[in-house]
Amino acid sequence: MISLRPGQEEVAAYRGGLLAVPAVPGAGKTTVLAHLASELIAEERTKPGKILIVTAMNSAVANFRSRIAACLEERGMARNKGYEVKTLHSLAMAILKEKPEFLLINEGFQVLDEAAQTEIVRDVSARWLSADPKRWQTPLKRNREGSWQQRALGSWHERDLPQFFKQALNYIKTRGIDPAGAGELLKRLDAGSYLAWSLEIYLEYAAVLRAQGLLDFDDLIAQAVRLLQEDEGVLGRLQQRWTYIFEDEAQDSNPLQEKILHLLASGRGNMVRVGDSNQAILGTFTAAEPEIFRSFCGREDVRLQEILCSSRSTRQVIDLANYLVQWTGRDHPELKCRTALEQQYIHPVAEGDPYPNPEVSGYTLAVKRYRSRDEEVSGIARLAWRQVEKNPDYTLAILVPTRMMQQEISEKLRKLGAAFEEVGKAGENRTGTVFDIKTVLDYLAQPHKVEYLMPLFEQVLLAGVTEESTKSLAQLFERYKLEEVLYPVGGVFPWLDLPDEFWQEDVYASFVAALARLREWLQASVSLPPDDLVLLLAEDLGLAEEQMEIANNLALLIRQRVGENPAWKLIDIARDLPRIEDSLKHFARVVYDQRGFTPRSGVITLLTAHKAKGLEWDTVFVPGVTSGEYPAGTNDKFRSDLWYLQEDKRNPLALMKAELDFALGRSPAADPVETAKLAEISERLRLLYVALTRARKNLLLSYHDLDAYDRKQGPAQALLALQNFMAGEASKHGQQA
Repeated sequence: MISLRPGQEEVAAYRGGLLAVPAVPGAGKTTVLAHLASELIAEERTKPGKILIVTAMNSAVANFRSRIAACLEERGMARNKGYEVKTLHSLAMAILKEKPEFLLINEGFQVLDEAAQTEIVRDVSARWLSADPKRWQTPLKRNREGSWQQRALGSWHERDLPQFFKQALNYIKTRGIDPAGAGELLKRLDAGSYLAWSLEIYLEYAAVLRAQGLLDFDDLIAQAVRLLQEDEGVLGRLQQRWTYIFEDEAQDSNPLQEKILHLLASGRGNMVRVGDSNQAILGTFTAAEPEIFRSFCGREDVRLQEILCSSRSTRQVIDLANYLVQWTGRDHPELKCRTALEQQYIHPVAEGDPYPNPEVSGYTLAVKRYRSRDEEVSGIARLAWRQVEKNPDYTLAILVPTRMMQQEISEKLRKLGAAFEEVGKAGENRTGTVFDIKTVLDYLAQPHKVEYLMPLFEQVLLAGVTEESTKSLAQLFERYKLEEVLYPVGGVFPWLDLPDEFWQEDVYASFVAALARLREWLQASVSLPPDDLVLLLAEDLGLAEEQMEIANNLALLIRQRVGENPAWKLIDIARDLPRIEDSLKHFARVVYDQRGFTPRSGVITLLTAHKAKGLEWDTVFVPGVTSGEYPAGTNDKFRSDLWYLQEDKRNPLALMKAELDFALGRSPAADPVETAKLAEISERLRLLYVALTRARKNLLLSYHDLDAYDRKQGPAQALLALQNFMAGEASKHGQQA
C-alpha cells in the first residue's frame, strides 16, 4: 500500500460530492487518484456503475490504467474492475454511440482526421481569399513596397491566415456556437473584424462537412453536449453507468468539456477535478480556459483540498518557484497580471518521507547572459554537452521557448557529436530501422494472414499508439475479414464498429492514416520489383541516413538473391531475410513519441517548454528568457505578433478570442488588443513556472541582449527578479549565482 502525504490523505478520504484538488508540480496526483479509485471500487461505492476518469493524453490514459490496475491487484481484485479511463474525444464518441441516429447525417459518415481537416480548411480559405483580396490585405502595413510586400503577402496568404482560421474554428466550436448561432452573430459584426472573417469561414466549412457527411472532433464534442442536454434517457443511462467522475489536468478544460462533465455528474453529484492553475499554458493557442478550474475551486458547494507537498525538486528549486509566485502577485509591473499565478506555494515533503526531496551541495541555480542569440544557442549547446559528459548518470533537458530555437540548438548539438533526443518530433519526421522493412515485407508476402498484419500495426503503422489500443485491433479482425477493413464499402470503415480505444482523436487519426498507407504498400508490392519495393518502403518509413545505407545494401542483396533464384516470389524473399538479421541488430529504432517518453541518463533532451509539462530532469537549462519571449507590459513586443501587420491587428487569434468573448458577454473588456496582451503576459509567466519546476537538482536560466537582427532583447522582468533572489540565496551558501 502507498504512503500518503498531507493533502493526499484528505483526497483519499473523499467518498462523495464535489471536490476540487489544486495540486502543485510533483504532488503525486496520479498516485492519489489511482489509490482513491481503487478504494471506492473495493468498498463497492461505485455500484451500480463505474468511475470515469477523463484526462488529456493517451499517455495519461495508459498511466492511470496501469496505476489503478496495480492498486486493485494489491487488493486481490480484477485489474479492470469498476473504472474507465478516457480522453475527451473518446468520451464524446462513447456518448454518441448511445444514440448514433441523433447526428442526423448518413450512417457512413466519416470523422475527419487532422490532415483531412487541414485540407478542407485550406480549400475553404483559398476560396474566401480569392473572393475579395482587398479585404484580407487591409491589415497589412502601409507604404511598404518591393520584396518586403511580396514576403508579407506570402506569409499572410499562404501560411498565417489558413492556420489562424483552423485555430479559430476550434475556439468558436468549443464556445458552443453552431452554424445558426454563427450566422446571427455575424450580422452584428463589422466586416473587417477577425471574428467576422472566422465566422464566414466557419459557415462555409460547416456547409462542406454537412454536404459530404463529415464531422470533425470538435463536432463530436459539441454534438455530445447537445445529446446530453436534449435526451434525458441517454443522460440518465450514462449517469447510471458512471457514478463518479474524475477529471485530470482540469486547468486545461474548455467550456464544452466542463459542460459534459457537469451533465454526467449532475445525477449523483460526485465529481473530483484535479489541476494546477499555475500550469495552465494552453489558453493563447487552444480553447482551454484557466478560469474554469479557478471558478470551480471558488464555488461554495465545492470542497477544496490542496496537495502542496512535492518531493520532485531540491528546496532551492522549490524556493525559486515559490518566489516567482510571490513576485508575480506582489511586484509584477503590470497590475492586471498580478493574478496570473495563484498564491499557491510548493512545500517540501516531511522528514522520513520514503521519497525525500533531492539534496545537493552548494548552490546549483544560476542565470547566464549572452551578447547575442547565436552566442546563446552555441553556448547552451556546449554547456549541455559538457554537463552530460561530466555527469553521465544525470538526466538533462534544454527547454526552449520556440521550435526555431529548438532547431538551432539541435544543429549545434549534432555538430558537437552530443548524445541528444528531441521530444515531439516523431509524429512530424518519423524514423525507423530496417527491421520495420522486414515487418512490412513479412505481411506483404502473405497479406491474407492476420498474424503478420498485427505486428505490422503494433511495430510500424501504430508504433506511437498505446499498447491497449493496438491489442484491441485483434477484436476488430475477429469480427471482420481483412478486406472488409482495408477496403470497406463506401471507402470509410464505420467508426461505430471500431474498438473503444480507437474513439480517441489521435488514435483514430493514426488508424485512418495507417490503413491508407497499407493500401499504398499493397499496391506497390504487386507493381514494383522487390528491390525497388524495399527502397520505396525505406523512404516512406523515413529511415535515417545510416539506416538508409543499410536499406540500400538490403535492396542490393535482394536483387542478387532474385538473380540467383529467378522463380522466387515475395514470400521467398521474406523467408530469406532472417539470415541477415545479426548484421542489422546494432541499429536501434529511434522513434520517439512524447506520450511514451522517458528521459535517459547521459542523453540531452531537447524540447519546447510547452511539451515539458508532466516531465522532470535532474538538470534543466531554460534559454531565451528574454523580454521578447516573456513580455511584462502591454507596450512590449510580443512573439505572437505578426511583424507585417498594423499595430492593432498583429495577433489575429488573440484578437478574435477577445472579440468573441466580448460579443458573448463573457468579458467586459472594451479593448480586445489589451485583453489579448494581458492574457499572453500571464500565460508566459505560467510557462516560466512550468519550466522552473521541471528541475530536480540543477537549473540554469539564460538570455541574450540582441536577437538575430541585432534588435535589443535583454532579460525578462521576471528573470531579473529571479536573478536578484538567486543572488541573495547564493550568498547564504557562499556561492556565486
